[in-house]
Amino acid sequence: MRPDSWVGGPAESTPWAPPEQRTARPQPESLRANLKPCPGTRIIARVGPTAVLESEVLGAVNELLEQHKDRIPADQLEAQRELLIQQRLKGIIEAKLIYEDARRIIPAEGWEKIHEQLLNAFEESQLPKMIENSGVADRHELDLKLRSLGTSLDQEKRAFCERTLAQQWIQQRIKTDEEITCDRIIGYYHSHVEEFTHPARAKWEELMVRFADFPGKAEAREALARMGNQVLAGAPLAEVAKRGSGGLTAAEGGGREWTVKGSLVSKELDQAIFTLPIGQISPIIEGPTGLHIIRVTAREPERVTPFRDAQVEIREKIVKEQREKQFAEYMAKLEAQTPVWTIFDKNDEQTIISGR
Repeated sequence: MRPDSWVGGPAESTPWAPPEQRTARPQPESLRANLKPCPGTRIIARVGPTAVLESEVLGAVNELLEQHKDRIPADQLEAQRELLIQQRLKGIIEAKLIYEDARRIIPAEGWEKIHEQLLNAFEESQLPKMIENSGVADRHELDLKLRSLGTSLDQEKRAFCERTLAQQWIQQRIKTDEEITCDRIIGYYHSHVEEFTHPARAKWEELMVRFADFPGKAEAREALARMGNQVLAGAPLAEVAKRGSGGLTAAEGGGREWTVKGSLVSKELDQAIFTLPIGQISPIIEGPTGLHIIRVTAREPERVTPFRDAQVEIREKIVKEQREKQFAEYMAKLEAQTPVWTIFDKNDEQTIISGR
């Protein structure tokens, strides 16, 4: 039997067909051109030899985008996704640097025990919370939901282990047992006095007319004077404001919450608020966009927190500064030891660089 008549397909599918009848086989280059990567498999960073896949951030990013989808124009969605990926990538890289540092130092037998404890912690505490917060019935439904967001239950488990170990390792590596002396606390207080200074502030009520709503200033003044006379005659300012005021809070009765001295655009209004006797109706005050009648309801003068009341806060600030300094030094050391690259680096994508 001739080879081209064998059962199993037309002659052109066999190597025995005449050259003119053969179908050309796709070349590797054309195959690669038609391949599409699976969602989440894009490498977005490398930490030493470890690749960071897009799926490690995509779940949280897509969930956030879903929550705010009504406020994001369709043509800006991908740009927002890339921006969020870049923002979240920094924390993931830090966690991986710390995780790898711990892995280098912890003995193998100890590492296995720690890893087992982390997996148990995920199953016992983290997983039930994830199921409840996602509104699903079990881990299978949770995995399906996570996959719809671009991640998976296994991916979230690995991320939990890395993140938790990194947090615990940082607590061991960063020590804040340095003595904080009274002299140091006093020195901080005097050199940061602006942090403990509270400017004068006041609460007030307002009747207002806008120049743009009237033919001229005379008509605007007449309209505001009528409202002011109603209040002087006994009408509640809040009711008058609701009926005719053009102020920002007119619909709520014209009341204004605590206003810090010097924060208003109108210097005339600011001066009146901080000089007018509490409870007294002001004369008409002209501002950049309109006319105002105000009544101050409460006022507090500028004050400085006494040292005795600031000591605890200062000590906490110093401890926080120490931790931040030690953490920055520790991370700088890790970054110097471990090459880090991300797709957001300005350098060539194929170049692995230290730092970020």
